[in-house]
Amino acid sequence: MNRRAIPPCLARAALDLAYGRPKPASPVFRPETIRRVLVIRRNGFGDMICTLPLLRSLAEARPDLRLDVLAGEKNAVLLDGLPFVQKVHVYGRGRGLMRNHYLNLPRVLAPIRAENYDLVIAVKAGFSPLLAVIARATRAPWRLGYVPSRGHPLDFCFNLKIELPVAREHQMDSCLRFLEPLKIAARSRDLSFVLPSETRRWAEEVEARHHLAGRPWVLIHVSSERHESRWIAAGFAHLASELRRRLGLEILLCGLSSDAKTIAAAVRLSHGAATAGETPPSIRHFAALAARARFLVCSDGGQMHVGAAMRIPVFALFSATDPRIWRAREVPFAFAQRGRSVADLSPIEVADQVIAWATTLPG
Repeated sequence: MNRRAIPPCLARAALDLAYGRPKPASPVFRPETIRRVLVIRRNGFGDMICTLPLLRSLAEARPDLRLDVLAGEKNAVLLDGLPFVQKVHVYGRGRGLMRNHYLNLPRVLAPIRAENYDLVIAVKAGFSPLLAVIARATRAPWRLGYVPSRGHPLDFCFNLKIELPVAREHQMDSCLRFLEPLKIAARSRDLSFVLPSETRRWAEEVEARHHLAGRPWVLIHVSSERHESRWIAAGFAHLASELRRRLGLEILLCGLSSDAKTIAAAVRLSHGAATAGETPPSIRHFAALAARARFLVCSDGGQMHVGAAMRIPVFALFSATDPRIWRAREVPFAFAQRGRSVADLSPIEVADQVIAWATTLPG
């Protein structure tokens, strides 16, 4: 069935029956009357990191706001300790039938409805029917989201709308567009998040254990949850060898525990160029380790944005993902891309590009 063929009047009636009607909004949106705001940002680490400048800008411009976030089970941890976020709701998937997003919504949204938010901001640089339904199902009187310029049967879920930009733009810039209806200028480009002291101690211990303290070293992250963004162990080994041979840099390989064999193989194939491999126990442990490196080499996923959040230079291996939208921001950055898969990149061309870029870095 073509969802776009559903008449909006039927869709509205169905959502009202399933989730109840939103509270009535005033005839005119007055930003100064807004006091309680919920920002919805699910999905991955990179999505949340690119949203942090929006949250900071909101908080700096309107310190009187109660600013809460509905985050995903994966990315909610990045909000821990941020003083401008008062409460974090977690969008958890249910079990059995409740794994269906739409059946699961009443359970997820019950505590959110109790907060009586004035405004819900559904953050995504594109129209998502699920996100539109979530926003309406909160029953908040004002709901802000992106809508397609050609319209959509569910665009009535938002009564404050931002059209998609014609030209491609970075995800962070798209997120900052949500400030416009509130008449707030972008005040922050800060992508950072809080690192607990235990993650910093762990990173210091790793650096000391591998005799890297006080020496310039590079962190190479070998993992990706997307098949098309994965590279071969021999490629990482060649890159480590060339960085050591041509620039005299120490190399530390890391990745997910599920890629321990890939890390071990890359260390072995590097013939001593990579001193060891690590599997950080969490994303914030990885961030604490990255913060101590000279620069980071990784694929085009969340770890790239973690490097940017830690304010270190990033070189990324891109699949078909558009660097104009997802590149690391606010730090020195370069990338290699060929075809639709990172596997299409040859070890020689990657090593040459990384080394040429590394020689341009300050310091």
